[in-house]
Amino acid sequence: MPRKNLIRTNQYPYHVTIRTNNKDWFDLPMEDVWSICKDQITKAKTNFPVDIQAFVLMNNHYHLMLWTPNSNLDKFMYKFNLGISKNIREKTGRINRIFGDRYHWCLIKNQTYYKSVLKYIYQNPRRAGLTNKCEDYPFSTLHYITFKKLLGFDLFQAVPDDVAFYSWINDNQKFPKSFSKAIRKPLFKYPINITSRRKI
Repeated sequence: MPRKNLIRTNQYPYHVTIRTNNKDWFDLPMEDVWSICKDQITKAKTNFPVDIQAFVLMNNHYHLMLWTPNSNLDKFMYKFNLGISKNIREKTGRINRIFGDRYHWCLIKNQTYYKSVLKYIYQNPRRAGLTNKCEDYPFSTLHYITFKKLLGFDLFQAVPDDVAFYSWINDNQKFPKSFSKAIRKPLFKYPINITSRRKI
């Protein structure tokens, strides 16, 4: 399948995700991979400035929400993922590739969708049964915001520090399968039921 043409913008955020080769777990402890990711975000941002809003590392993939003031998503992502791969290979002696395919991006132009995608990202560890509260998951920017830890880079539009936000981010909202499909499209949009004309 041909690669989709990048929609360049400096007005809306992207949701980006990528999985490891064969969906295997990373070859290093999560603490080490998290440290590598933080360092490589900082280095990639130095060369290709972007605004990071949310980042969550899972056992075999990550979720990232970012804004691109210079419309340079492709350049930042190339530098970021290349840095991660090189560091993991150096530390493990692995010679084959770390990531299984190209990263997937989705442009979020609707404010309601934007909030839902942010929640989807931060709830990922909770849906996987790794934590009871999203903010307790240690490999997430939300954890660093909540417990006022240093990330090494600034976050764009950091989440509000109030009870209402944490209640919202930890609620039991169920994301339909259509949501997961929508965030793999170039432009986030819920599919429409042809019969009822309602969003699925």
